[in-house]
Amino acid sequence: MEELDTYRQRLLSALEGVIPALSKTMGVMPPNGWQHPYKQGAHTSHYTLAHLCALEAQAFNPVLHRIVEEDDSLLPLFDDPSWMANHYKPDKPAQLIFEEFAILRKQEVIWLSSLPLGCWCNTARHPWWGVHTLQWWVELQLDYSHQHVADLVASVTS
Repeated sequence: MEELDTYRQRLLSALEGVIPALSKTMGVMPPNGWQHPYKQGAHTSHYTLAHLCALEAQAFNPVLHRIVEEDDSLLPLFDDPSWMANHYKPDKPAQLIFEEFAILRKQEVIWLSSLPLGCWCNTARHPWWGVHTLQWWVELQLDYSHQHVADLVASVTS
């Protein structure tokens, strides 16, 4: 049990570690780099950052709370292309998007850290991915975060 607790603490540290990684990437982004696709067929860096923030606020945060607060919950699908089409604001400053993301992520890590160990085994059913634990969802969230940060790093280096 101690190994599992240590793993979860490292998972939470990694989740929070996305914030400084993202901040570092933002610090080296050229001012004109936010609104240009970094490769053929890719979204702009601004869109990628906004998408990361949308996933945090509209998908992962509500899902994690439902898993903890409801028994055997059926999780909703998040139609991110539709959500982004209706809510994406290309003129919103990237720094503001980053700040919103950082606040959400910090609050979430604090909340997850405060949960009893048993909550990490709570499950919910998703229409696409089936039944998974809270821990699985946090791991997925971290993976999506790393993918978005990697895309932003690639946009700086291209």
